[in-house]
Amino acid sequence: MSARVVRAGIAGGIAGGMVMAAFSMIALRLAGSGFWTPLNLIAHTFWRAAPLDGRFSAAALVIGMAVHMMMAMLFGTLIAAAAYRLPAARSLVIAGGMLFAAGLWAVMQYGIWRAIDAAAAQAFTAWVFALAHLLFGMMAASFAAIGIADADTAYQPAHRRPAGPGGYPGRAARAPRSPP
Repeated sequence: MSARVVRAGIAGGIAGGMVMAAFSMIALRLAGSGFWTPLNLIAHTFWRAAPLDGRFSAAALVIGMAVHMMMAMLFGTLIAAAAYRLPAARSLVIAGGMLFAAGLWAVMQYGIWRAIDAAAAQAFTAWVFALAHLLFGMMAASFAAIGIADADTAYQPAHRRPAGPGGYPGRAARAPRSPP
């Protein structure tokens, strides 16, 4: 894996994390939970004195944002590494990133986060958390698709594949037909 892939993953993770945080904060504010609720809930997972509602807490802001962005960079790098290693068109990277994020949401919402801090996991509105993960996957994968050139991956577009027998790219020649 090259430095270009890591840079694309970190940049995509940061961008995706910012979109995810902004969407979650605005959506939960509009839903009545409070603007600071997402960061408070993340912070509560590691610091139990963090509020479980929308009240502002400077310590929860710092802890929540630090944990959120570290995880976003990690998962953004995983998406970029998958885009680099798997032979697929760049256009499929975005769909794959969103699928990865949807799976990550299910594991986090109903598995890991619930086991670590059930109160925080239950306080985060499920549809907001799910949609925020899809936005994260779309943004992180977009950075991977843009930042990693086709030449850097195992994927070869049809127009660049060596011609097989019969002159068609990537196709095997058909056996000649025998006369009837």
